[in-house]
Amino acid sequence: MAAARDGSLAAHKAEASARTGPVITGVHAALVDVPLGQRTITDSQSSVHSVEFLQVSIETDAGITGYGFNWNYTRGLRSVQVMIDDCFAPAVLGMPAFDRHAAWRAMHATTHFIGRVGVAQVGLCAMNLALWDIQLKIEEVPLWRHLGPVKDCVKAYNTDGGWLTWTTAEVIDDMHHIINRGFDAVKMKLGRSDPSEDFQRVRAVRQAIGDDIKLMVDVNTVWDLETAIYWGKRLEELNVEWLEEPLHPFDVRSHAALAKAIRTPIAVGETVYTVYGFREYIAQQAAGVLQADVTKLSGIEEWLEVAALGQANGLPVIPHTNVQQNVHVQLAAATTNTPMIECCYESLFEIWDNPVRVVDGYYTLPEVPGINGKLTDKVLEKFRVS
Repeated sequence: MAAARDGSLAAHKAEASARTGPVITGVHAALVDVPLGQRTITDSQSSVHSVEFLQVSIETDAGITGYGFNWNYTRGLRSVQVMIDDCFAPAVLGMPAFDRHAAWRAMHATTHFIGRVGVAQVGLCAMNLALWDIQLKIEEVPLWRHLGPVKDCVKAYNTDGGWLTWTTAEVIDDMHHIINRGFDAVKMKLGRSDPSEDFQRVRAVRQAIGDDIKLMVDVNTVWDLETAIYWGKRLEELNVEWLEEPLHPFDVRSHAALAKAIRTPIAVGETVYTVYGFREYIAQQAAGVLQADVTKLSGIEEWLEVAALGQANGLPVIPHTNVQQNVHVQLAAATTNTPMIECCYESLFEIWDNPVRVVDGYYTLPEVPGINGKLTDKVLEKFRVS
């Protein structure tokens, strides 16, 4: 009987070992700063010449390395790199790579009193993506197949035009170029010091592209409530699909007041950092479109929670996507209430191993196992910040 029990225990341990997967043996974070090329991207908040990336690699005793990332427009990711090196890496070394929840708790405990969002969360997300990458590589499937696809292609809307400093003629020319490539939905920036200039630009674009093309506008949080109500009502004349980030993202009450005052749906999410933040917007009926960003939340699990919350409340989730297309397109393919996702910064598509593409207004889906979030060796070498 004792021998039988010992054999059963050994089998149980072997089964548990297989279930928990490989053990984390190393964590490394590399910082790069990638130029946008000849284009300068300008909205009401910033003028962007390059994008900073943090590449995280997590090594395991199975010889599998997972890659995660996060990004920032200007400077600031060095602080995240230090947090990963000093806090997160020591916390997860020796842990099972599949146990992402336990890893999150261990990492979060190291920064609990210095921040639940911001720098800490940027690092947590990069680590989360790398841990997912390990499991998907072992399973030999891409993320969207692991989650279970509900669509075989993902529609894109284009926001790589309409920048704030461009002349109206330049914006219209760029919109025509985008539409001729197969896009039937486009977005432009608002937030000039005189909102009447914004309105005139939107009206000119609407007249130029016609009523069959969906047109979205993005203020990037700089309006106050009075301005948003007045110009939000005026924009209704131009059949705008949604009004994005009109107000400070933490002021949910003012968004709710705006939503009651105008017919155009309000889109928020690229600066909402927790599922609880989205829950509050929904509870106050303050948003009509949820733009959940996996790199601003704590990772894939929390993004899926937001998507489920939107589904339960009849709201679409349309991810904010500047450089994280490789992940968001896979999440969208596995989510019923994600009708399309953003296409932006196409000049940066080639910085990734196995980049996704946009063909006739639709994203391709990757077949390479993993999350598809590894920067090319050339980019890591050429643009690395020492």
